[in-house]
Amino acid sequence: MSTNTVYLITGANRGIGLALVAILLQRPNSTVIATIRDPTTNVSALNSLSKASNSNLIITPLSISTASTREVSAAHQALVQSLHSQNITHLDIVIANAGLGSSFKSTLETPLECLVTDFYANTLGPIALYQNLHPLLKAAPEAKFVVIGSILGSIGGMLPGAPSLSYGVSKAGVHYAAKKMHDEEEKIVVLPVHPGWVQTANGQNFANSIGVPAPPMTAEQSAGAILAQIDRATKTTTSGTFVAYDGEVVPW
Repeated sequence: MSTNTVYLITGANRGIGLALVAILLQRPNSTVIATIRDPTTNVSALNSLSKASNSNLIITPLSISTASTREVSAAHQALVQSLHSQNITHLDIVIANAGLGSSFKSTLETPLECLVTDFYANTLGPIALYQNLHPLLKAAPEAKFVVIGSILGSIGGMLPGAPSLSYGVSKAGVHYAAKKMHDEEEKIVVLPVHPGWVQTANGQNFANSIGVPAPPMTAEQSAGAILAQIDRATKTTTSGTFVAYDGEVVPW
């Protein structure tokens, strides 16, 4: 397994996560670890994916707790134990893709509990992932930690009138965390990526909130573009920069 490139993708049973897993399994000599929120989730879509030579798929649970920081920590500690039990000794690329959009409303209309829910999932989740997987990332020669961000969390590029308070605040928080990780880490590449406006549950919910029939991008298109940015990222180029799927720099 040490000769393989080892990837870990959270939120991998649908949407962008599933599309990322599908593409990565087509790369020879790849071990792709796909996390799912609920161990009872139907994983037939994952198990049906074709694989290149000497590539394999590992499915493991990682719940997204919105109840307490203790549960967040426990879930990620359980993930690490699961990886060790399956002889995973390093991680080359981790993609923090899992997230929630519990509310797409204005500031006055957004319930405070939605802010808490999205913060737990979209901000604390990736931070806990980085903290707990850091030793496995450090064990890789050129590790990369990727956060799926969002232009809805851009302050400098805020979309006028976008009803996205809770989601935007949570994404702005994780963008800051990613920049901080980059600044504090000498070797690990840390890259927040805006995936585009994608045909996922969150993407459709935002479309509904502004009266648009559907987002323009498929999950497959987004995943391919995201991986292109990941593949070319180095510590001295785009690490610590907020980039879009097409390589454009997004304002913080």
